[in-house]
Amino acid sequence: MPISGITLISILVWLLVSNYRSQRALRWWHSRQLARMHKEGEAIRNGVLQTTFFMRRHLESPVPGSVETKHKLDKHYLESIEKFHNSLKELSDYLYPAYIDESLPLAIQHLLDTWKCSGVNLEYELPTEWGDETCERIHLVLMLLEEFLHIIVSEVTNNPTVCVKLKQEQTQSELTIQVTYSKESNLTDIKTLDDTFHLFRTVEILLFAKCYRHRRHKTETWYLRW
Repeated sequence: MPISGITLISILVWLLVSNYRSQRALRWWHSRQLARMHKEGEAIRNGVLQTTFFMRRHLESPVPGSVETKHKLDKHYLESIEKFHNSLKELSDYLYPAYIDESLPLAIQHLLDTWKCSGVNLEYELPTEWGDETCERIHLVLMLLEEFLHIIVSEVTNNPTVCVKLKQEQTQSELTIQVTYSKESNLTDIKTLDDTFHLFRTVEILLFAKCYRHRRHKTETWYLRW
C-alpha cells in the first residue's frame, strides 16, 4: 500500500478514536451535571422548602403565653432563618458564581475559600491583575475547578493537598492544579484518572483549551492553557 494510503488510514483512525473519546467525555460531563442538579434539587426540597414551611407555621401559630416558651421559639425561628439564608446563598453561588462579572482570580478565590472552609487541604496563588475574560469562559473554568475538587475529595481515599495557581502571559492563560497525595498508589486509581481525563477532555472541547498532565513521585500536576 502506498505511503499516502497508510497516512490517510491513520488519519481516519485517529479521527474516529478522537470522536469516540469526545462523545464519551461529553456524556460523562452531562451525567455529572445531572447528578449535581439532582443533589441541589434534593437539598432545596429537604432544606429550604422545609424551613419555609416551618416559618409559615410559626407565623400562623398563636403567640405563646409563656415568656420562656416564646424565647425558645424565637431562637429556633432565628436559627431557621439562618439556615434559610445559607441555603439560598449556596443556591445562588451554584446558579451564578460570585465575582463572575468582575475577575477570574476573584471568582476562583471565592470558590477555593468555600472549599477551604469545608476542611480541604487547599492552597492557591492568584494574581491581582487579570485581562478581560468573558463570563462564559470564567464560568466554565470554575465548573472545571469545582468538578475536579469533587473528584479528588469524593473519590480519593485520603485527603490530599491541592495547590491551585493561575497566571497570564501576553495572550496565554494557564491554570495549574497540583495534587500531592500521602500515598503514591492514589496516582494509579483507575476511576479517578478516568473521571479526570473525561473532565479535561470536555474542557478542551468547550474552552478550545489544551490540557496536560505531569506526574512526579507523589505529586500530580494538571495544566489547563487557553
